[in-house]
Amino acid sequence: MAEHTDPPSEPTSVPRPDAPPRRVDPAISDSLRRLAVGAAVARYAVPLLALPLIPLLVTDRLPVLILLRPTKDFLLLGGGQLRVLGEPSVLVLLAAYLPLMLFGVWAFYAVGRAYRDQLRAGTGPDWLRRTIPQDKLEIAQAVLAKRGPAIAILGRLAALPPTVIAAAAGASDVDTRRFLAADAVGALASFGMVVAAGYALGRAWEAGGIWLTAVGLVLFVALIALLTRWLRAEANAHRTADPVPDA
Repeated sequence: MAEHTDPPSEPTSVPRPDAPPRRVDPAISDSLRRLAVGAAVARYAVPLLALPLIPLLVTDRLPVLILLRPTKDFLLLGGGQLRVLGEPSVLVLLAAYLPLMLFGVWAFYAVGRAYRDQLRAGTGPDWLRRTIPQDKLEIAQAVLAKRGPAIAILGRLAALPPTVIAAAAGASDVDTRRFLAADAVGALASFGMVVAAGYALGRAWEAGGIWLTAVGLVLFVALIALLTRWLRAEANAHRTADPVPDA
């Protein structure tokens, strides 16, 4: 009688220490990941596509332009028009500002959470590296590591890209609710500050003409530049002390 032998068992798969990082975070469902990527692409592409429309919209359709390109310069112009012309209203400006500058930015948080391993490793598809540059991501991670989610408020007031800060928060171990709450406060604070500055510049135009308006504009830009410079210095100091931004 032939001796009975058990069939050889399948070899156990042992992950290699040099295995590439996971493609996406498994905690993010495929449907949510696709939705977040689509919203992030729209947040990146819509302002670019709106560039040819600026001359057509900047005078008579400013809220539409802010809806497509919710940047500080057009919000500043909106505040000035509100003072000089009495329109558009603050509520109209806010409704135009929120879709891309709040929900569009939050989509980058979800993208950062889904692609956290690739962002940390500096790899990933071309669209990911283009929309979230590695050098800016490292600065945002360093500031978040040093100051916490509340830095999203100052980041909104400064000239740091809120999309990159959101992606850095998603790729780091930042609490979701704390970050989204801080970012919402920062978005509203930035909106109020810029619209109020535009309103003040409109009043300066009425009172003193172009020269007084130019002085006020220079002071406003200098304030933002100083705040941005301070945040970058904070990030560089933290990166020098700790070479791992999200440690």
